Amino acid sequence: MLFVIVSIALAACASPTARIDAAAQRAGLTREIVLGTSFRHVVYTRSGASSGTWTVYLESDGLPWVNGRAPASDPTSRDPLALQLMMRSSGPAMYVSRPCYHELMDAGCSWQSWTLARYSQAIVDSMVRAIQTQLHAKNATRVRLVGYSGGGALAVLIAERLANVDAVLTIGANLDIDAWTRHHGYLPLDGSVNPARSTLAHPWRETHLQGANDTVVPGATTHAYFERYPHARRVTLDAYDHVCCWVRDWPELETE
Repeated sequence: MLFVIVSIALAACASPTARIDAAAQRAGLTREIVLGTSFRHVVYTRSGASSGTWTVYLESDGLPWVNGRAPASDPTSRDPLALQLMMRSSGPAMYVSRPCYHELMDAGCSWQSWTLARYSQAIVDSMVRAIQTQLHAKNATRVRLVGYSGGGALAVLIAERLANVDAVLTIGANLDIDAWTRHHGYLPLDGSVNPARSTLAHPWRETHLQGANDTVVPGATTHAYFERYPHARRVTLDAYDHVCCWVRDWPELETE
């Protein structure tokens, strides 16, 4: 009985990274540290049936601020929904972390890396390089990007800079970061790239899933993005908010 109590206590004290690593290990995922540009990234991989197409999952912003005022010392997600989506999916897939998350505090990391500059060119470029490295190692011919929340904004920015993109699928993504910060009264994300202000072409298929009850990223904050990219498909689901019920229904939703 004492052993059980101690084990529970230790699990409760484990860092977010340790808990995520343990969950990935239980799911049979392979963990690697991959160098991007000047940043390192944690990559969890699941190989599937022989296929030239891989799906890359990108996580939300995690915990950039504490109480909305002070930069967090560890921005790693406490509830990695994108990783849960990957675990519920089928086929070859990988989950690629952002710079400075998962306790990888490289020399270029600062609190701005996960707050005001969380979608900066340096962040995007490093993630593109890490993904390219992994896709080359897997002999992938095509890639699909899936991003949740802030990971959806990154999915679009990465797709613009990555070759052989087949499709982009986002869930509750803040596709216009200026409108999103204004809506919530947040500090402007100075140093970040706004997907809604992009001048780059989107030749790939893209679908953006939004919850009708999402108060974290209300659909109204994304209008400018769809004006800029009218071919992008927007799907609003009545019974959903920012968290419910994407993981539960993912096997059906991922085919949208």
